[in-house]
Amino acid sequence: MDRDINLTKKVRKYCKKIGADFVGFADPKYFDRFPKTNQPDSYLKGSKTVIILGIHLGDILLDVYYQPPKGRKYFHFADSILETLCYKVKDVLQERGYSSKIIPYNPGFYLKDISALAGIGPIGKNNLLITERFGSQVRLRALTTTAPLECGKPIEKSKYCENCNFCVEACPAQAFSERNYNRDKCLNYNLSNLKKLSDSISIWCNVCIEACPVGKKQK
Repeated sequence: MDRDINLTKKVRKYCKKIGADFVGFADPKYFDRFPKTNQPDSYLKGSKTVIILGIHLGDILLDVYYQPPKGRKYFHFADSILETLCYKVKDVLQERGYSSKIIPYNPGFYLKDISALAGIGPIGKNNLLITERFGSQVRLRALTTTAPLECGKPIEKSKYCENCNFCVEACPAQAFSERNYNRDKCLNYNLSNLKKLSDSISIWCNVCIEACPVGKKQK
């Protein structure tokens, strides 16, 4: 497939203009490792590129969750920013004749994993994406498109984690080890130790992210 380098540069420049802190492009051919419901063609037939947009959580308050009473749908502030950015990119690509689909969270894509496939950064021992500038203090959103953009090279191993165990040792839930991540331990700890700012607003545990030394100078 011929990739449009000039269009890729324009999209990358536009993403920076509208406020994305970073952007990556992943080739759908690598998504065969995921279940069918988490692959681009399940959302948009003929998908040629998955675009991942990211923002840096320079203030932890960007990561708050708002849960209204009566079981209504929760609201995440950082995600609302990212969703708006995705719609803007979608509109720009549509003007050029390409179809796009903004991916929901559920079932959605494995955002951290596809960011690594896009060459944005590796998955660390904290089971999170690690970016060179911002460490893991980031949030992500994706859209898939028929535009043939130039894709990044997948990153399969973290160069940052070889001789580092800061996140493993800092985790209050002991959810990490040298080889794996215990999701249930992490989730149970988070649900039992939410930082409540009000009756409806809370922040999840951020210890493993803060423990990571990558990107500290930028923070």
